[in-house]
Amino acid sequence: MKEEQDYSIQDLCDLTGLPRRTIHFYTQQGLLPPPSSAGLGARYTGQHLKRLRLIPLLRQKGLRLDQIRERFQTASDEELETLIHRRPEPFQAVIAPAAHPHERRRQAYVHYDLPAGMTLVVPSVMNAADRQKLERLLDAAARIFTGDGLPSQPRLDTE
Repeated sequence: MKEEQDYSIQDLCDLTGLPRRTIHFYTQQGLLPPPSSAGLGARYTGQHLKRLRLIPLLRQKGLRLDQIRERFQTASDEELETLIHRRPEPFQAVIAPAAHPHERRRQAYVHYDLPAGMTLVVPSVMNAADRQKLERLLDAAARIFTGDGLPSQPRLDTE
């Protein structure tokens, strides 16, 4: 039987790019189960890491935190794993594999595999405005690669 790896709060911060405050907030909101102990010795599991990687992806799809909490309560670990590696059309989004916590990665990234062997790499944690820009970029890339032509050029409003 394989023993599950455990993580400190700093490990989770390094692997996800999220600040401690956000991880504690998600725990308070019921998006994450409580750690195995309290205080400085608090330990987290792969389930915590998996959920922390899923939250930005689900937020990107427009889900509110209460909807994400509900999904986490009803989904099995296998279903959560599938959500992480699901292929949204027309591009594949994959969370970069976890580095060992002692490698201290600063940021988690989502990789969008584009046609012609290209990959778009973006931070997994983005503000709403940047997330909207990313959606527009992916829509434009879909039109370009499917032969539907270039996206319309934005108008410049001048006074």
